[in-house]
Amino acid sequence: MGFNTALSGIKASADALSVTGNNIANSDTTGFKQSRVEFGDLYSTNVVGAGSNNTIGAGVRVNNIAQAFSAGNISYTSNNLDLSVDGTGFFVVNLSDTQTYTRAGDFKLDSDGYLVTNDGGFVQGYNAVEGIVGGNLQNMEVPTDRIPPSATEDMALKINIDSESLDVPPYIKMDFDPNNPDTYDFTQTHTVTDANANNHIVTYYYAKSDMPNTYQIHASVDGSAVDDNGVAWIPDSFATFNDAGGGSDYNLDGIEEAPYELLYMGQGRPDLQGVVTRQQLDLAIAGTLNGIAIGDVLLAGEVVEPISVAREAFDPTDPGTYTYGNTKTIYDALGEEHTLGYYFIKQGENNTYEMLVTVDGDSTYPDPVTGEERPYVPDNTAVTFDNAGNISGTFQGFPPYAISQPIILEITGFDPTNRSSTIPIEMEGSTQYALSSTDSFNQNGYTAGELQGVSFDEDGFLIAIYTNQQTAVLGQISLGTFDNTDGLTPAGDTAWVASTNSGQANIGKPKTGTLGGVMGGALEESNVDLTSELVALIESQRNYQANSKTLETENAVTQTILNLR
Repeated sequence: MGFNTALSGIKASADALSVTGNNIANSDTTGFKQSRVEFGDLYSTNVVGAGSNNTIGAGVRVNNIAQAFSAGNISYTSNNLDLSVDGTGFFVVNLSDTQTYTRAGDFKLDSDGYLVTNDGGFVQGYNAVEGIVGGNLQNMEVPTDRIPPSATEDMALKINIDSESLDVPPYIKMDFDPNNPDTYDFTQTHTVTDANANNHIVTYYYAKSDMPNTYQIHASVDGSAVDDNGVAWIPDSFATFNDAGGGSDYNLDGIEEAPYELLYMGQGRPDLQGVVTRQQLDLAIAGTLNGIAIGDVLLAGEVVEPISVAREAFDPTDPGTYTYGNTKTIYDALGEEHTLGYYFIKQGENNTYEMLVTVDGDSTYPDPVTGEERPYVPDNTAVTFDNAGNISGTFQGFPPYAISQPIILEITGFDPTNRSSTIPIEMEGSTQYALSSTDSFNQNGYTAGELQGVSFDEDGFLIAIYTNQQTAVLGQISLGTFDNTDGLTPAGDTAWVASTNSGQANIGKPKTGTLGGVMGGALEESNVDLTSELVALIESQRNYQANSKTLETENAVTQTILNLR
């Protein structure tokens, strides 16, 4: 029996050496799980006295080669197809119609676009159709088709216009003083003769008011703003002019008013009625200065136009002609890029900004039916803000030129392939705060794109990245768990197959139930601890030598007996 006991020990030590050697050999194998030998002692049960306290053991045997399924360290790579399981679960692979399970995620694409392992197994998952992930387990596929273009259909523009931005010319808040040039913008003079044949200089002053393109008119005689009674030469009077761009027919006579043309003049602030009827009342001054009667009339036809001080006609290339503007890219139905420009012009001091839109630098497009040039947004489109600085609405028309009518802000005619198409513009969240003017812009159009690369997110979704910066969900990888992981049977190439001891696989999507997540661009290293394995190697060598000594001693005893004669 001593020989058998020693031989069993030698064999067990040799098996332990083999397992340790295998662990060491696979210390750099991706997804490898270390093994250990589990021993059991042997007793003879068919001898006299078996089972009593006097029974001598018959040696050792290997009861089990167990694997430790603890997670290995994560090694990050530059390959988006390298995957590791973050938590519980195995990647599911179809290898020659056999379902295997692995923690090694060093996957590749084959010539047909399927996600495969190094030994040609097909990685299993749920492919997507038009971005919708299905529920049937399939070979994961990466379609290489280009994606077609999509025209811009929605825009979101969130702006902040600096509340300290100035109208052009700026509103003059100071009281009028003929000796202070900061209290007016421009002047014109008349020479009048009194009853004594003495000449006097009558000067008319135009000071920008809080209304668009509107100036309050003041007067002085020989530099005095008041007559002998301390009364201003002209009561509160105003003049409203057309803007530099012209192009509007306010009185609906079929003729567009000219740039800078006088639209209203008279006592009192202008209103819609005054502009539409072209109310233009001559302004008369009458009074005494130093006891001498002075009189003059400012005829509407003689009023000087504010060309020298007013904002010039809108020009998208000249920032001086608007308060704030920016350009972004949008796309037509063929995927061609167009440059959208949006510009805001302050109109008076009532938190109102005229909005103008250009496409590829043009403010208009040809109507496909009439051939007439039409603006991309209605004329006199305006954006308004409340006193708290929040956007309060979008309108067509603004005082004193028109009654503001609420409109849905949208761009028409930008797409040469379909001039009738419109794009709504959402401006919710826009503000007028005392901060630098800025904006954020989003749109949903894009050009055609070729597949540039793929990657996985933590939920296991396979994301395609295209050359047009678009992304698409191509599918979702699957993971599997078992009721008894220790019952899995090794199948080689760091893969396992289910057995009766492990039970059937519970397959699902990452981060559902007990399944872990997925880390892209990372691999799980072997969980072999080289230090422990080297110690185990020494221990197995020592045990082997000790069992060999037992065999040697048993042989010497036997020889002693044989030598008895």
